[in-house]
Amino acid sequence: MDTTIHVVFGSTGEYSDRSEWPVKAFRTEATAQELVLAATKSANEVFAARKRKYSYNVPKGANPHDPHMEMDYTGTRYYVVTVALEDR
Repeated sequence: MDTTIHVVFGSTGEYSDRSEWPVKAFRTEATAQELVLAATKSANEVFAARKRKYSYNVPKGANPHDPHMEMDYTGTRYYVVTVALEDR
């Protein structure tokens, strides 16, 4: 039975300095989009609270929705990629 999964990715940076990572996968797109909104809100709060805007150090666990969050001067963005899942 073929189906799809919806993978939430995080990203930061731009051009050759861009970094991307998988955060979590879901069976429904709506649930994945909920994580995108929650993780983005938390990332924006962390970004706004930084005293040094060009500091790339993010405290572990700063974003409860993404334990591996990275951040640079561009902040952190989240998006969903839908892919086929094959049961073999």
